[in-house]
Amino acid sequence: MKRILVLLVGILTIFLVACGGGGGEEPDAATQPPPTVVEEGGGEEPEPAAGGYQGGTVSDGGTISGKITYSGPAVEPETVETDKDQEVCGDSIEITRVKTDASGGLANAIVRITDISSGKPLDTLGSDFVLDQNGCEYVPAALVVPVGSAITILNSDGILHNIHTTPFDNPPLNIAQPATEPEVSSDPFTIPEIIPVSCDVHSWMEATLIVVDNPYAVTTGEDGSFTLDDVPAGTYTIEVWHAELGTQTMTVTVEAGGTATADVEFE
Repeated sequence: MKRILVLLVGILTIFLVACGGGGGEEPDAATQPPPTVVEEGGGEEPEPAAGGYQGGTVSDGGTISGKITYSGPAVEPETVETDKDQEVCGDSIEITRVKTDASGGLANAIVRITDISSGKPLDTLGSDFVLDQNGCEYVPAALVVPVGSAITILNSDGILHNIHTTPFDNPPLNIAQPATEPEVSSDPFTIPEIIPVSCDVHSWMEATLIVVDNPYAVTTGEDGSFTLDDVPAGTYTIEVWHAELGTQTMTVTVEAGGTATADVEFE
């Protein structure tokens, strides 16, 4: 009888151990490692695209063309007596601040679109931007430069010049350029703005750099005419700037494949 009892107790013990799943407590959920999450596609999410103008292919672009004129009182050229380097500069320099042709066409005005976010690539403005010192004057008097580009300054006079820019946002340039350095370069410009240029050796020498963040900017020709091509269809603000006469704006609507006219008159 005792043997039967002992046998039954043994069988019961084995049964209880088997049903207990090996014993031990369930681990605390707080101590469990976090689940591994695999994102679809792998890797980090890309950064959002930087703001600003986006260049690319323009399909069925239009054209903006026109003429900038001046009809105000005649602005006579200013004659400045030179006080140094007369062998190159001459005894005097005639400075024409408002240059027009017989029809009133205004040269050296800058025409640009100020509110365009996408269109043709910025590098369609070119890759070489040159400001020359020739005859003791800056040539050209106004130079359009895209952001990200530097300018090359030539010294065709073969005398000492000193290029001095006075920007608000870009680093200034203040560098002597003797005859032994016929060519120097600026740092790239990074912020759009209008930058005056002077020469600390010859006080009458003046020019302007127009730093732009889109390629729709151009200097008017001798007759005041201009053309902006490959413009996406849309409505834009055109700004016309002149160093002596100031700024005017107008709104222009460009249709796909069409030509819009933008004539502006300074008085």
